Parts: sequence; structure tokens; C-alpha cells
Amino acid sequence: MIHNNLERAKKLLPSIILTILSMIQALALELFWSKIKDSPYLWQGGAEALVGWLQLLVMLVGILLIWVFYVSFVLRFTWLPSLEDTLIPFLIGLLEFAMIDVMSPDLIGIWFVLLAGVFSVATLGSHLTMRQARRDPANDYFFAKVKPANWRDYRATIVVVTLFCLFGVALWVTDNHSLLAIAFLLTALAALGYRFLQASRYWMHSLAPGPDHRSGEE
Repeated sequence: MIHNNLERAKKLLPSIILTILSMIQALALELFWSKIKDSPYLWQGGAEALVGWLQLLVMLVGILLIWVFYVSFVLRFTWLPSLEDTLIPFLIGLLEFAMIDVMSPDLIGIWFVLLAGVFSVATLGSHLTMRQARRDPANDYFFAKVKPANWRDYRATIVVVTLFCLFGVALWVTDNHSLLAIAFLLTALAALGYRFLQASRYWMHSLAPGPDHRSGEE
């Protein structure tokens, strides 16, 4: 009976988490669209408008990236989600809603700090999921060739999160200088774009395991 319950939980809970995340992301996109309509400065041209559109682009890429990571986990692995796994999507959603709410050139310092928070929580969610997935023998096809991650595997993430926080502080100290904000936003967009490339390679490696797997982020 206990075994049947565990198998049912492993089968259903990941899909439920993905469904919840899809609802949260749909709400985020609705707020995202409302923010565009309620921000007349976006259509007035100039550096302020460019900052606004770059913020929107970074936000959209971030939402899509989180979706890609969660879909890939559900498609690739079997695992028994922990309580923390079920709560991570709600925390991500709260941070996303806060980012959309403060999305404006005047509050971009706070916005960057929230972006760092989303990045951190998404990484934590990935780490927790991978740890749970490693414990399931059904995923040995992948984890047999992937060493457990250690803090060194998260150095790039730590650097990115730290930079985002520093960007936020710098923009607050300089009173949100537009040129500086544009440079920081382009950097953030490049970091998220690189994450997309990583997700693509990770996806292909998991479908066709080979001898060149590196440590998994778990």
C-alpha cells in the first residue's frame, strides 16, 4: 500500500507542480501585458523608454527560462517531490509579480535585487529537484554518468546573483542613470541567454547520455 502511494505520488506530483507553475506563469504574463498598457513612457522614446523595453525583455526571457527548466525536469526524470519542491513555484511567482509591479526606470534598483532573488530561488529549486531525482533508480541512465554537484558548480550562479545585487545598489546610488541601467540590462539579458543555451545542451545530453557529462547542478 505504501509502495503504491509512493508510486502514485511520483507519477502525479511533478505534473501537479508543473500545472501550478503554468497557472502562476500565466498570471505573470497577464500582469506583464497590463504593465505594458499602463506604462505610457514606453511609447515616448528616449533612454527611459529603452530602459523600460529592456526590462520587459529581460522579464519575458526569465519567465520563459523558468518554464523551460521545469518542463525539462518533468519530461526527463521521475522523482518524489519534497515539500520544498511544491513551494518553490509559489515563491518564484511572488518574486515575479513583485518584479512586474516595480518595473519602471525609477525603481530599477529594487527590480535588479528582485531579479537576483528569482535567479537564486530558481537555482535552489533545480538543486532540490535534482537531489530527489538522483535517489530514484529510474534516473540512473542520467545520473550514472553525472557526478553530484558541489559548491564549485554554482560559482557562475553566485557571480550572476552577486552582480545583479551590485547592479541594483549601483543604480540606487547613481539615481538610476539611464546609460548605466541600459548596460546592466544588456548584461542581464546576456546572462539569461547563456542560460538558455545551457538548457538546450542539458536537454540533448539527457536524451542521449554520453561519456562527456559534467557534474549535475544538484
